[in-house]
Amino acid sequence: MDKMKRKNVIYYWEINAQNAPELAKFYTDVFDWEYEYEERNDFFSFSTSDDKGGIDGGIFTGKGKIRPHRALYVLVDNVDNTIERVKQAGGTILQDPFEAGKVKLAFFEDPEGHVTGIVEKLEKQEE
Repeated sequence: MDKMKRKNVIYYWEINAQNAPELAKFYTDVFDWEYEYEERNDFFSFSTSDDKGGIDGGIFTGKGKIRPHRALYVLVDNVDNTIERVKQAGGTILQDPFEAGKVKLAFFEDPEGHVTGIVEKLEKQEE
């Protein structure tokens, strides 16, 4: 059977922490994960994928826009259209769309309070 074409795949994980350095150390100690620290963004970038699968992610200290949380990011074709679908389905927008480098992001909360990020690539990138 041919592999099904996936749409809106899980793209990234992220933890918005109260104390990112301590949490990065915790996950490194538990799982032997390695990270690169991005001082400019105060961000701990983890490579948690390999040739067999997985997705990469990161940990940062939140600045108060959204409560501390763990989020999965879903890659979508259009963030703005997806925001409208979230609203229609009963979700709550936590952070309106914004651009960060070569992507556009937004955050929403589902009806049970789980935070999810959505991401749209702004220009064609090699996968």
